[in-house]
Amino acid sequence: MSERKYPVITISREFGAGGHSIARVVSERLGIPYYDRDFAKQAAARSGYSQEDIDREGENLSRSAKLLDNILNNSAGYFSSHDAIYQAQKELILQFAAEQDCIIIGRCSNLILRNAGIPSLDIFLHADVNLRTEHIQKLGLNGKEDPRKYLTKMDNLRETYFKTYTKHELGTYHDYDLCLDTGTLGYDNCIEIITSLAKQQGLNLKHQ
Repeated sequence: MSERKYPVITISREFGAGGHSIARVVSERLGIPYYDRDFAKQAAARSGYSQEDIDREGENLSRSAKLLDNILNNSAGYFSSHDAIYQAQKELILQFAAEQDCIIIGRCSNLILRNAGIPSLDIFLHADVNLRTEHIQKLGLNGKEDPRKYLTKMDNLRETYFKTYTKHELGTYHDYDLCLDTGTLGYDNCIEIITSLAKQQGLNLKHQ
């Protein structure tokens, strides 16, 4: 592993809070890669599941699916697709963090790295539900579904996934170095704060 210029940055977020957009610009400012939807292809190769499966299950888990997994996990030799995909993504997160300075979006990356003893700058992005609803509707992420219902559904899926694999509640402040309200602060200010903090921590790394 080469000498670190910046810490590995993890960005956890509420659905519709702008995590992808903010990570993309921070990536450009710092000159380091960010990993979000890139997980699908590489995780598919590791897990044996399709990219469509990864996109659908890679960070989402319903309560009913969790219950079914719990029941079937008691059967000899059963290993759910959710577990297999999580394991493949976990291996990728650890690989990315070990190889280079980078930004990793979601997928329990902050706690995966913490448990592995890998230092990271952990960010959580959130915003008012009305602003997030407007955002996903503007981007057309909800398809033909009611945007508020779709947002609630996606929040529930992410929260269940996160709690299942970390035993923590998504968005609990002590799991992060910094929690930012993207609605109140705006994307530009959030980008500036994250970029400045990463640069400062990068200087600290050089003097360690």
